[in-house]
Amino acid sequence: MNEKVALAAVTAVEGAHAYSAFCPSIFTIRRFKDEKTERDVRDGELVGSLFALALGAAVSALVRDPLPFYFSIAVVAVMVVTYEWALKS
Repeated sequence: MNEKVALAAVTAVEGAHAYSAFCPSIFTIRRFKDEKTERDVRDGELVGSLFALALGAAVSALVRDPLPFYFSIAVVAVMVVTYEWALKS
């Protein structure tokens, strides 16, 4: 069981890491916001979310356990809430 939890955690971290490839930092969003920033961040959220969920689904299929996918869902929720908060603050 511990190996599956560790694998789910690594999958979640990699899913969160993918957002940095598609979205700017919170600092950048707040300091350099213009009329296109909101659309660009939301596009990044979409691609980052799809990547994280696809990775979670793939790992879950490989290990035949839903835990990596559940961890990916949690990461998507946290990341989207964080980026939306950055856009509004």
